[in-house]
Amino acid sequence: MARKSNGLAKILAGLECASLGERAWPARLERTDIRIGIRCDYGKTFEEKGIQFRWIHVQANKGAEQNILRRVAQKNPHTVLGSIKINFKARMGQEAFLEELKRILGSL
Repeated sequence: MARKSNGLAKILAGLECASLGERAWPARLERTDIRIGIRCDYGKTFEEKGIQFRWIHVQANKGAEQNILRRVAQKNPHTVLGSIKINFKARMGQEAFLEELKRILGSL
């Protein structure tokens, strides 16, 4: 039986209190950095029309199994592949989050 991911729950849990640049997901483990190949870091919080948002930046890992991700990260490990805007109150669901990730990774 496949384990159900709680990655989005971890990201949302730190949305309001995490430090800028702090890793949101996955945990900083060599095996997950290699296998998953990307990470999500907390970006800036900002207000738009009275609503609080936070950017989640998607970045490649240097040790990624996937060649494209590994090359991007080796060239500059701080390169942001794309960003996802999350509303503090009306939080994004898992399907919407995964669609945003697919959009970002599909542009590589």
